[in-house]
Amino acid sequence: MATQAFGEERRTLSVGKAFSRGFETIRAYPLQTLGPMFVLTTIPGILLPWSSLFPNMRSGVVYGWGSIAVLGFAGSAIGLSLLWLVAVGAVIQATLAVAEDRKPDLGEMLRVGVVRCLPLLAVYILYWLAIAFGFAFLFVPGVFLAVMWSMAMVAVVAERPGVFGAFGRSARLTKGARWKILGVFLALFVIYMVVFGFAGVTGVASSMSLASLQAGARASFGVGQFIMALVNLVVTTWMTAMFTSLFLELREWKEGPDTSRLSDIFA
Repeated sequence: MATQAFGEERRTLSVGKAFSRGFETIRAYPLQTLGPMFVLTTIPGILLPWSSLFPNMRSGVVYGWGSIAVLGFAGSAIGLSLLWLVAVGAVIQATLAVAEDRKPDLGEMLRVGVVRCLPLLAVYILYWLAIAFGFAFLFVPGVFLAVMWSMAMVAVVAERPGVFGAFGRSARLTKGARWKILGVFLALFVIYMVVFGFAGVTGVASSMSLASLQAGARASFGVGQFIMALVNLVVTTWMTAMFTSLFLELREWKEGPDTSRLSDIFA
């Protein structure tokens, strides 16, 4: 008992390690991490941006084929969301493989992403509904739920505990570390604002040529949209890898190193 308590005291949670692991995973395996995000989210987002879906639905309602327009809007929105979740599941699986000292396999990653996309969708919807419900009453409950259940999506892929089991697993792992995780959220907010602010300025500056000015706002918007899409690709991929690494850090902090990996090391 004393030995166990001593071991638990020595374990510390390193948020910085999770940040660096996210970068290292992308640096070591750009094809397996950025690739699925680019193919499944960036390209569809450029070809069919969300901003074009609602006007198309509205014009359809005006011209008398409203039900078809609404179904088309809903189908496009669900399709884009599922593609994004497949990519997220694939990147989570890639990060897990790297943590196990394995090279991520694209086939395995995509297979896991496809299989887990529906549970991920359920967790994602319930997560944001709960947060919205919390914010509807007071600010603090919404923040508390966001932090407590922040590991639920990773748990769906890493351990497959079921939709509601993923929320319980996240609550157990984050207990005792929620102030640190809140700090991660604040740091991510600052990074997001700085990176996308810089990308927006860069997009505007790069479009300020005589040809772009003569072509009008449409050409300028295209350049800015493309730059923002690439920045969003990198940021989303890194955040997915970082949260997966944070999940692993929390699990090791709570439960100790993976015994299967230790047996391989000392075999």
